[in-house]
Amino acid sequence: MIELDACGWTKPLDFYLALLPKLGAPDWHGLNLDALYDSLLGDINAAEPPFCVTIRNIDRLPAEMSDFLAQAATMFADARHDYGVEVTLQLI
Repeated sequence: MIELDACGWTKPLDFYLALLPKLGAPDWHGLNLDALYDSLLGDINAAEPPFCVTIRNIDRLPAEMSDFLAQAATMFADARHDYGVEVTLQLI
């Protein structure tokens, strides 16, 4: 399980800067959902499925961040549904 604290996040970059090191992503990893999706399907990250990413303290995030994290959760669900990759993103 990978746990992240969203307290203080104001933009999507904050999500990537918190998540990518926990995934053991390479330095050249892209900072967008397409790159994250591709890396979940491939084997470029040190963390290998199955894993769950839990993001806490989402209740006070700006609307932009809440919308972005909902998109990220959908992308994780798509990876599970479309390719059987056992990854989950929980927002609590």
